[in-house]
Amino acid sequence: MAPIPSSRGLCGALLVLVLVAAAVVIDAKVPSLSLAARHERWMAKFGRAYTDADEKLRRREVFAANVRHVDAANRARNLTYTLGLNQFSDLTDDEFLETHLGYRHQLRPAPLAAVNMSRAAALRSGKFQYIPDSVDWRAQGAVTEVKNQRLCGSCWAFAAVAATEGLVKIRTGNLISMSEQQVLDCTGGANTCSGGDIDAALRYVAASGGLQPEAAYAYSGQQGACRSGGVKPNSDASVGAPRWARLYGDEGALQELAVSQPVAVALEVSDPDFRHYRRGVYAGSSSCGQRLNHAVTVVGYGADGGGQEYWVLKNQWGTGWGEGGYMRVARGNGANCGIATYAYYPTMDS
Repeated sequence: MAPIPSSRGLCGALLVLVLVAAAVVIDAKVPSLSLAARHERWMAKFGRAYTDADEKLRRREVFAANVRHVDAANRARNLTYTLGLNQFSDLTDDEFLETHLGYRHQLRPAPLAAVNMSRAAALRSGKFQYIPDSVDWRAQGAVTEVKNQRLCGSCWAFAAVAATEGLVKIRTGNLISMSEQQVLDCTGGANTCSGGDIDAALRYVAASGGLQPEAAYAYSGQQGACRSGGVKPNSDASVGAPRWARLYGDEGALQELAVSQPVAVALEVSDPDFRHYRRGVYAGSSSCGQRLNHAVTVVGYGADGGGQEYWVLKNQWGTGWGEGGYMRVARGNGANCGIATYAYYPTMDS
């Protein structure tokens, strides 16, 4: 027969249980503990390691601030998008802006061929083309895999290359993943990992006679010496003179361009919501678009089930960001963060 525990033993066991339960309740009221657990899980997911305990503590504080922002945004009921933790979640705003953007427009007169008519002007002139309700160049096989610019402000090179890859596929039927590293190394001038100009990149692409495939001139995440003397022009990837246009906010003009091919554009991504975007149709504030600082590629447009119109953007922050590396940005309501300011695209013109 099993021994019967004494009343003293029972009281002791109950006391232990009460103390444990109290500790759990107290722990649950300490946000730092739950945030610490979330940080540990996040570190494991993204393979993040720190040099020492002090750095880990500093990064945890930054991570906690980002967690609070993401959670608060997702609790808001007036947003058409949701946020999520990603590889940028232990960076401050300044750190992120310094290392993951890189668009810089170099002022110069736009050639006449680059000045596209607005929809209204096209209608008046009788040159208006049919504009479908939606376009997706991914579905038509004209978009390569999502890439990653890493800790280099080379978005200008990636956007130029993505637009070139799209045009070459449309005109030749061949989808070639081309070398952003070649563009980064060889464009010259002030075009570096600290930022650059899409038009300058496209002019180099045209002058190169055709970029090397990605595998032949792989991306390293930092600028190196141009190897143009050691590689031959890739005629399969050759394009003609590039064009750029100032659109003055005319999304209709951008839509006309996107019907024909993927188009490189610039926009402002200073809002922390942009870097933590996970899914949905992103809409910036009314003031967003005054400071263009990032280059992406418009690879389509459409509308969701609720009628919200959007642009489809290919970014170069890896597939862990956004909708598999892509983003939908509001179209037609002025909340697009300046996307219809400048458009850049290659042509097959001599």
